[in-house]
Amino acid sequence: MKPMEQRLAERLQKDDTAALEKIIDGFSSYVCTVIRNFSRGAFPEQDIDELCSDVFYNLWKNRENIDAKLGLKAYLSAIARNAVKNRFRTQKPPADDISDLELADDFSIEEAAERREMMNTLCEGLQTLSDTEREIFLRFYFYGEKSSEIATKTGAAESSVRSKLSRTRTKLREYLTKRGFDYV
Repeated sequence: MKPMEQRLAERLQKDDTAALEKIIDGFSSYVCTVIRNFSRGAFPEQDIDELCSDVFYNLWKNRENIDAKLGLKAYLSAIARNAVKNRFRTQKPPADDISDLELADDFSIEEAAERREMMNTLCEGLQTLSDTEREIFLRFYFYGEKSSEIATKTGAAESSVRSKLSRTRTKLREYLTKRGFDYV
């Protein structure tokens, strides 16, 4: 983590509102990007801005629980993802009565359960990666960053980022295959 992030987190824990303002100025676009990517275009821009504000409110509200050593980006992205999940949970369903809902013709409960199990296994597989591999993989696939952006942010060559992504995909494919997900 960058020393500046750590100092801001420490100041925030001491109820420093100026630190919160600096965090908002420095991380608003990042938080909006996480929300936009995680929601997959489900929310209008007004809702994204509202969720972004909620993220910083929750950061302030829970400032004493922040581990300054872990970094603000990880903490902010977790709050942002949870805000999106909560918004999805609280949205009014598309029909008042569940019997009015139509399932896609190709919907399968077994496939949905298998997908969930595979995602849990994938999360376990991510824990076996090095910090660098995990960061690059998550930035690319989870936060939707381009390899050029990742290269700039991590100080690596873009070709190195693409190479690490390829090797990481292979590692995760092997990890999933060993656990019974051989169609991946």
